[in-house]
Amino acid sequence: MPGKMSLRFLPHLACIIFILEIQFRISESNDPCPHNEGIDEDIAEAILSDWPANVNLTSVKRSHKCYVTCILQYYNIVSSSGEIFLDKYYDTGVIDEFAVAPKINRCRYEFRMETDYCSRIFAIFNCLRQEILAN
Repeated sequence: MPGKMSLRFLPHLACIIFILEIQFRISESNDPCPHNEGIDEDIAEAILSDWPANVNLTSVKRSHKCYVTCILQYYNIVSSSGEIFLDKYYDTGVIDEFAVAPKINRCRYEFRMETDYCSRIFAIFNCLRQEILAN
């Protein structure tokens, strides 16, 4: 009888394996920097500090959007799930939480329908940068 019992669970096991395989493929496709060995901090600083005004999001290549997303992940500003973490900057006073938080929320709302991870993070960050550059 033990053989029959294990055969009953075979379809369930196959289903679980199938679901896990799909999950791993999705998580790999969402990771903008799966083979990242680190970030050149000088290049990262140059990219983030020399942000152009009035960026046309459709003209920016996805590879650049993903590289900027990797920079933001490297500095622990954005998680791999897309959450924005600025608490350490708020706590040290580098960023004024009361001035920036509403802008982040507006930018997040504006690009909430963007399905591509790199494009969404880049668009939110660009929106925030444009808000900051405008003031």
